Order: sequence, then C-alpha cells, then structure tokens
Amino acid sequence: MTRKRSVVVAGGGIGGLAAAAGMAARGLDVTVVERAERIGAKGSGLVLYPNGVRAIDALSERLGARVRDVGHVTRRDEVRIVMEADGTVLAEEQVGTSTAASGAPQIPVLRTALHRALLDEALSAGAAVRLATAVTGYVTGPAQVTVTLSDGRTIDCDALIGADGIHSAVRAQMLGDEPPHYRGYTSVRGRTSGSALGARGHVVNGRGIQLFVAPVGGDTLYWTAKITASPGVWPALGPDGARAALLDAMDGWHPPVVDLVREAVPEDVVVTDIHDRDPVDGWVDGRVALLGDAAHPMVPALGQGANMALEDALVLAEALASAAEVPDALADYARERVPRTGAVVLASRRQGSLDQGADRAAEERRNAHVRSAGRKDVALTDVLGWRPRARGPERAAGPASSMTTLRTKKGPSAMAAPHIVLISGSLRQGSTCDRVAEWCAERCAEQGASARVFTGAEIDFPAYRPGLGTSHAAVAGFLEELRAADGVVLVSPTYHATVSGLLKNALDYVNDIGGPVPYLEGRPIGTVAVGAAAQGAVSTLTTLRTIGHALRGWPTPVGVAVDRVPAADVAGEEPAPDTARLLQMVSQVVWLGGTRAAGRKTVLGAVA
Repeated sequence: MTRKRSVVVAGGGIGGLAAAAGMAARGLDVTVVERAERIGAKGSGLVLYPNGVRAIDALSERLGARVRDVGHVTRRDEVRIVMEADGTVLAEEQVGTSTAASGAPQIPVLRTALHRALLDEALSAGAAVRLATAVTGYVTGPAQVTVTLSDGRTIDCDALIGADGIHSAVRAQMLGDEPPHYRGYTSVRGRTSGSALGARGHVVNGRGIQLFVAPVGGDTLYWTAKITASPGVWPALGPDGARAALLDAMDGWHPPVVDLVREAVPEDVVVTDIHDRDPVDGWVDGRVALLGDAAHPMVPALGQGANMALEDALVLAEALASAAEVPDALADYARERVPRTGAVVLASRRQGSLDQGADRAAEERRNAHVRSAGRKDVALTDVLGWRPRARGPERAAGPASSMTTLRTKKGPSAMAAPHIVLISGSLRQGSTCDRVAEWCAERCAEQGASARVFTGAEIDFPAYRPGLGTSHAAVAGFLEELRAADGVVLVSPTYHATVSGLLKNALDYVNDIGGPVPYLEGRPIGTVAVGAAAQGAVSTLTTLRTIGHALRGWPTPVGVAVDRVPAADVAGEEPAPDTARLLQMVSQVVWLGGTRAAGRKTVLGAVA
C-alpha cells in the first residue's frame, strides 16, 4: 500500500483549517497544530467575496453549502449604502448585481460560524487537530521535515505549512525578516442584533474613522471601525474602553450608526492595531511553505485577507495532492500565489490609506472619490475574477523549480531584473509628459529594472490598421519592446479631460502581438496623468485603467496625477506627496514585473 503523504499545518485559523480540509479530502495525512486551547474566533465577522466562495466550493461542495447556510448570501437586488457620518448618502453600491455577474455570491459570515464549518470539514475529511500546542521551529532535510513543538516533542512529516498568522514562528525561521509594519490605524470590531440599519451593508465615512457594516444572517450585523491613531493606544484601552472611546469619537454621527456600536454584544468586541508586510518571494524552504497571513498579511481595506487564505488553501491542497515531489509541489504553489497576493497586499494598502480621511482635505478627497466612482473600493473589482485553475488529476514530477533561486532562507531576493516600457502620450517633444516618463525610467533603473521610454514624437506613426507592424519600422520596434516588456507605464496629458488619441492609437498596436484580440498577458500597468486640472486627471486615470483592462493587463493599485516633473531629492527631507505616490507606483510595477520576469504571470484578477 502506498504511504500517505503527511503534512503538519501550523495554525488552526481560517487558512490552516481550509488547507487541512482540502488536503485531507485529497488523501493526505494531515495534522493541525494550534496554540489555543480551543479553536474559535472572536472579531465579529468577515465577507467572503466571490473569489473566496469559489475557493471554498472547489475545496468541498459540502463546505460551500454549509457556508451558504450559516452566512448571509447577498441577494441580486441588494445594495450597500456609503454615507457621510451625518447620514448623507454618497453612493449606493449594487453589491448584489455586481457579484451575481461574477457567477458566485458575496457572503458575509460570522468568524465563529466559518471557523466551525472549516473545523467540521477538516475533521470529517480525516484531519487530526492538536490543541494547546505551538510549532516553534523545524529542521528540513531531503526526505522529511522535523517539526519542533512547544511541549518539546517533535513530529517527522513530508511537509510543514506555516499558517500561524502575522507573527508566524515558521516565517521567522524561514525569512528572519523585520516585524510587521503598522499602517496608521487601528480596528474596533463587534456585532449587534436588532439594529435600525436593517439587514443590509453600510460604509460610514467620518474624519479619521471609517465604519464598515455587513449583515451576517437573521437580524445580526457585524461592524468594523478603522480609526486613525498612534500604535498601541486603542488596544491598551481594552474592549470596553475602546468601545466607549469610539462612541465619544462618533459624537454627532447618524443616530442609528451610533446605536449600532452602543448596543454591540460586549464580549465580542475586539481591538487590533492594523499591520501588514511588504510582499516577498520567499515562501518556500525545501519542504516548508507559508500560507495566509504568515505569507502575505494585508490590511482589511479590501476585505481580502481571509479570501486570499482560502485561495492559498485550495492551490496548496491540489499541489500537494499531485504526483510532484514535495519541494517541487510547494514551489509550484508559491509560483502561482506570490504575484497575485503581492498585488492584493499593495492594493489593500492603498485603499486603506484612502479610506481613513485622516484630516479635512483627505476626508474631502475620499468622499469625492466615492461620489465620482459610485462605490468605496473600485480596486476590488480587479480582484474578484479569480477562478480555480483547471488541473488534471495528477501532474508528473518535474525538475526542481527555479522558485528556490528567487529567495533563499534569510537571503536577499535574486529575482530576475524586469524590463519596463514607458509610453508618453504627448506629441510635443520634450513635454512635461516626456520628462515625467524619463523620471520614472530613472527610478526603474535605480530599482534594478531595465527601461525603455517611447515618446509621442518618436511613435507618431499613422492611424492603426492591422498588419502595420510588418510595414512600418517604428511600429515594429514598438511591438518588439512590448513583447519583451514585463511591465508598462502609461503617461498621458490631461488636456480635453481624456487620454490623448496618440496614446490610444499606440496601444492599439498591441493587436499585432497576437491579434486579433489585444493582449498584454497580465503585465502590470502603471498610470500617470500629467496636468493641472484635477477633474481631467481623474478622467485620464480612469481611461488609462480602462485601457489596461481592455488589453488584459493589470493596472497597479496606485494611479498618480502630477502637474510637474518631481523635484530632485534633498537629503534628509521627505518627498512631496505626489512624488511619493509616483515612486510607489513605479515600485509596484517593478516588483510585479519582476515576478513576471522570473517566469510567473502577474495575476491580480482572473487566472490567465
């Protein structure tokens, strides 16, 4: 009889239990090691978005049915109200229609109910659970990994999965990196029954505070208040003190919203400072891999932490259930998950900064953004399209993956240098657009990328027609650069409140790469609007993102509007806000392009 592949999962949270359920159902011998004396969760609720629901359904049809039974399945006609603190409505998001169109529902659910469903599924599938014990370290060898436990015992197994959260002991040994980064705001969470707000979602924007509310079944709502604050201040108050302080901060707010917090179940209030980490490539050390918050902790602004962990769990379960050797299977898992989760970490970070409205100007920008976009988190639409990859029942073992060359234990990244193409949409040679594109190219080079700038004067070729790449030298050169590109940055003037015709025509030539449908094959696309008109900048950035989606690229979370070329750096001085955002966008394109250069596709939405 063939011996079952044995796996130890460090951590009994959402990701760990989901992975255990998926692996056990696929014939693996799984043991979950959890530090708590009982598996449960405080913290009110979370939203399972369509991508997370698809992962659950693929893990187990029974689990999918259970989650629909214990959560609130969003109706097709359901809306979420986005309002100012005084109750003034900013937008009505059609959450039912938008998620129904994606083929899977949105399901807000209590964390306790989701944990119970995942635990039952894991146990029913044959996984063992060991409580009141923590994984403290490991020794990996060519044939097995020895896992050290907090009680002094060890377990020999074929693979160890570190799903032990943002302060993961497995990650600490594997990467030895810095502590998580505090992102400037804290979280107070709870649940309330019988609220006058009714059984529908709300987002309430105050200055330095944003309150997210979602129904989780019956007459119960869960809510999360994100509060701009110094680290440690709110957790030190304890649950009761934090709720009292939140009520003080909500003085003058819409009365039903204040009552929601006042009438919360006291024992379920949880206070947590919000942290994340920069994306990394080193999720694997031989027979050991990271999952969920241990691999890619993110802020809750897009509600994707649990959903990413569920996606991880499915991809991992299928990788380890394949015929590939364990190190190759884990490298394959990481190769698929690193680019997508890294992009979502960055998108969540950007959305979180926008959400807070920490001062009057930031509050006005946030609320104006919601009015203009018609929803709170436009970036979320780029994330929900994920679907499980179609896989055969088995995959033959292949050669050792190149994933191990990207980052070795406690070592620097050795990721391949990406090639970035920058396109200026201005016809005037030496324009501000041209100079901004050159500035971005210099920043790319500083981060180890190669860069090529195309200016409007350089690519002033005739209006697009199919096959032009074979007869026009400038077109052919442009296409060759796009074929070689790992990332693209689009820089456009804001005049006429739209993208220039030249830039659109230039991008149309992508048809000639693989026509007739234009593809950029998942390359990251950065967007920059150049001009003084604020409304024109918003319109230009929106158009640039639309072009990116149409070409099957993935617009980076940060789109930047500038009215001049950034000034030279001055030692000891912080860069201006626009300069900092421009640098952040360039860094995103370079990082995401680097994952592509290393042989992986950058996938923020649907699997290519």
